[in-house]
Amino acid sequence: MPASNKSPSKKLVDLDTALSTVKDGMTLGIGGWIFHGQPMALVRGLIAKGVRDLTLVPAPGSVAPDMLIGAGCVRETACVFISFEHLGLAPNFRRAAQSGAVKVLEMDGPGIAGGLRAGACDLPYGLIPDLGTDLPKVNPEGYRKARIQEGNRPLLEVPAIKPDVVFLHGQQADEEGNVQYFGAGYFDLLMAQAAKHVICSVDRIVPSSTVRHQARLTKIPSAFVDAIVVAPFGAHPGGSPGLYGQDEQHLKAYVAASRDQAAFDAYLGEHARGGEDAYRERIGAKALAGLTTGDAR
Repeated sequence: MPASNKSPSKKLVDLDTALSTVKDGMTLGIGGWIFHGQPMALVRGLIAKGVRDLTLVPAPGSVAPDMLIGAGCVRETACVFISFEHLGLAPNFRRAAQSGAVKVLEMDGPGIAGGLRAGACDLPYGLIPDLGTDLPKVNPEGYRKARIQEGNRPLLEVPAIKPDVVFLHGQQADEEGNVQYFGAGYFDLLMAQAAKHVICSVDRIVPSSTVRHQARLTKIPSAFVDAIVVAPFGAHPGGSPGLYGQDEQHLKAYVAASRDQAAFDAYLGEHARGGEDAYRERIGAKALAGLTTGDAR
């Protein structure tokens, strides 16, 4: 992926400016991992914007893809899984999949990773081992027997994944757009390399001297980033590793509010359409402070 031509001062933008790039019908990648590093501020902002007919390619996730599906933003999704783990199945995803409201292309981890690697290298497809699953039968659009077989392990071809836009969440960044993670990077760098446009939310901005001093934390270099949005608690109700944990009570309330579409629409009206300042105020400073880990770094 070529380096962005944006000047450093133009990478740090407000939420509305960052989301103006996302249009109906685009392919949207979502980073993070289950309850960790979910770009929730970006997701809530996109729901408020009313974008529709997205093709969603999430890393194994929970509330971020589920909320976009429940809000009616998604036409189809290619995913490994969307789950609330110990809190049960992802309610909106399950309802949409069962009703056929959203087309589901089942993938596995190697398939998503192989597709993203091919996208990052501007290749038509990637090669992955055939693990003997039924995925080529369940999702023939996503898997086919490789035309060239090398070695003793059978191979499959997976089409390149090239998201129009990717949403990521890191813990901090400098104004030049170098994004730092205090925990694992998940599929985030691979998504950034494969995408045409990368939007990262971060909990805070730090001086470039801090980034240079802790260079090992930089998982997404500036060259891959088009826009940085400062969003304190921007992964809530998920966690932002090293800064705050997931909000179990809110996640349980989310699942309860997703029992049917009418209840979920009420949840969205209360939590997703009023802006991030109003969202944090509604959650409450005391509740948010109770989630923090005290990591100063």
